[in-house]
Amino acid sequence: MMHPLHDLRLPGPTLVLVDDSDALALEALHGIEDVPGIEPRIVTVSTLDGPLKGWGSVLVVAADRARLRRMASAVPLLGQCKAVACWLTDAPTPWVLVPRPEWPRLLHLVAREAGDRGVLTVARFASGARAQLVVMEMARQAAGPGDTTHGGLVVAYAGRPAAPGLDARAPLLPDVAGAGDPDRDVPPDVVVARRAGSAQVEAAAHHVIDRAPTVVTDPGPEPVDERIFNPVGFRKDWDHPVVDLARIGSGPVTEGVVAAARAFQGVRLPADTPTADLLALAMSGVPVVSQGVLDVAPPLAAALDAEVDLDDPLRREEHSLAVRRAAFDHHSTLAWRSALAARSGVRHVALPPVSALLSTKRPEMLDFALRQVARQRGAEVELVLAAHGFEPDRDAVRRALGDRPHQVLSFDETAFFGDVLTAAARAASSEVLLKIDDDDWYAPDAVHDLLMARRFSGADVVGMPSEFVFLHANEHRGDLTVRRNHPSELFARFVAGGTLLLDRGLLRSLGDFRRVRRFVDAQLLSGVEAAGGRIYRTHGLGYVLRRTGEGHTWVRDDEEFRRPDIVASEWEGFQPSLALEVDPLDRPGARGAVATHGGG
Repeated sequence: MMHPLHDLRLPGPTLVLVDDSDALALEALHGIEDVPGIEPRIVTVSTLDGPLKGWGSVLVVAADRARLRRMASAVPLLGQCKAVACWLTDAPTPWVLVPRPEWPRLLHLVAREAGDRGVLTVARFASGARAQLVVMEMARQAAGPGDTTHGGLVVAYAGRPAAPGLDARAPLLPDVAGAGDPDRDVPPDVVVARRAGSAQVEAAAHHVIDRAPTVVTDPGPEPVDERIFNPVGFRKDWDHPVVDLARIGSGPVTEGVVAAARAFQGVRLPADTPTADLLALAMSGVPVVSQGVLDVAPPLAAALDAEVDLDDPLRREEHSLAVRRAAFDHHSTLAWRSALAARSGVRHVALPPVSALLSTKRPEMLDFALRQVARQRGAEVELVLAAHGFEPDRDAVRRALGDRPHQVLSFDETAFFGDVLTAAARAASSEVLLKIDDDDWYAPDAVHDLLMARRFSGADVVGMPSEFVFLHANEHRGDLTVRRNHPSELFARFVAGGTLLLDRGLLRSLGDFRRVRRFVDAQLLSGVEAAGGRIYRTHGLGYVLRRTGEGHTWVRDDEEFRRPDIVASEWEGFQPSLALEVDPLDRPGARGAVATHGGG
C-alpha cells in the first residue's frame, strides 16, 4: 500500500516532530524512512532540551488538531527552513493556513487529504522561515478564528508535558527550581509539576512578580481543548443505535472518532474508559452511556448518571446539553486555568461579563422580562433597560433584580428602535452585549450557554434558534407549543433576534444598530455577514419565542409557524424543553403572568 506521504517531496533533511504520548501519530510514522525525498529524522517531544536547527524542512505529526495544539506548546526553536508541513493522521477535514505578513514570500500552499490517513497542510517559502513560529501559527489557526488568549495566567510545566490547549507562553522546565530564574523576563504565575518528588522543591521568588510562582502538583484530570472537542456538528437525529466505543475507535478518542460517533444514538463506554476519552466525548455533546464513576467533577458525574430515554430525541438532546455544560464548566481548558488562577491569587478572565440590552414599549411586560434576567446563573449579567415611551418604576426594577447591576434609560415613544438599542449599547458597562426581548422565555443558563458557544466556536455573533414557539390561543384553536426543525450547533446566517450576543467593538464597527423602526435584528445580521463575520447558532432548548398575532416588530402570520415542512413537534398548551426550567409564575395564564400581549 502506498504511504500517505508518498508525494510530499520536502527538501531534506526533514525534522519529523511527534509527541511520544500520541500513540496514533507514532503508529502512522511506520515506514516513513522509505518515503522518497523526505530524509527524516524523527524526534519526540520528550527528548527536546534545546534548539534544533539546520533543517531543510519540518514535518509535525499529530493525531488531530487537539494533539497538535498541545504539542505546539512545547516546540523549541527550530531554526529556519523553506518548508513546514503538518500531518494530522486522524483528523477528518483539511484546514487552510493563512500566512502571516511577517513571513517570507509564500511559494506554495496546499491543504488536502493524506490518502486515506488524515489530512495534510504544507507551506513552502521563497526563503527561510522561522519554523517554530510557523508551527505555532498552524496550531493556532487549526482551531479557527476566535479567542486565543488564556486570560492573563502564565503557566509553566515542570517534569511533565503541557496541558491540552495551545499555550504559546508555557515554558517546559526540567524541575520547579527553574521557574524562579531571575533572567526569565516572563516568569510563570503557576508551575504545574509532577507529584512525585517535585513537591519537595520550592521555586525562588521572582523580582518581576515579587513572589514565588505557585507550585501545583494536584491539578486534577487533564482538561479538554474545547476549541476542538465541542458540540459543533451535534445531530438531533441518528442513523444507528447505541454503539460500543470499541466499534468506532480502537485507540484514544480523536476528532475522527467524534465525527463517526455523530451518526449513532449514543456511545457505550466500558468501565475502564480513560477519563480523557470520556471528557472528549462529553464536551462534544455525544450522548454517552457510562459504567461506574470516573475521575470527573461531581456535577458531571451526576449529569452522566441521570436516567434518560435516548429513544426520545428531545430527552436525548437535553441530556447531551446537561453533560456538555458540566464538562465545559469543570473540565475545559478555561475552567482548568481559572482554578489554577484561584489557587495562586492571580486575576483570570474566564467567561466575560455581559450587558443585556432590553428595549420595551410595554410596561405590562416589564415584570416578566425582569424575572428572565434575574434568574440567570453561571454568568455575570448587567441589565440595561431602555423604556421606550414610558417611565418605569426604578425601585421596582431594583427589587426585581436584587444585587444584579442594572441601568434604566427612558426614551420618547417616537424614537427609532435602532436608536434606542444603540443608546443602550453605549451605556452598557460590558464589552459583550446581548439583545433580549421583553416577552420571550429564557432558561436560567441561557446567557451562560451563549458565552459557552462563543468560547468554543470563536464566532463573531452567537445566538439561539427560535426553535420553540408558543402560540397564544385564537378563535380557531387553543394555546400551542411548536418545535420547529431548525438545525442547531452549526455556523449559519440567522439566529433568533432575542438572543444576539456580540462584542461591543464589532457593533461599533458596523455603525451600531441601524436607525430603523423594525427588523433591527435582520439589519445587524446582514451587516455582520457583509463584513465577513461568522455567526454561530447554538442549541435552542433554552429559549421560547412568544407569538400572539399582534404587537410584534416582526410581523408574521402565526400560522406560518405551523407549516408542515418546518414543524418537528406540536403540543397543546405550554410545553417547553425541560432545560427552560420555567418559573411557575411565568407560565401562560399563571396569576401575575402576562399572556395576552405580543413581543417587541
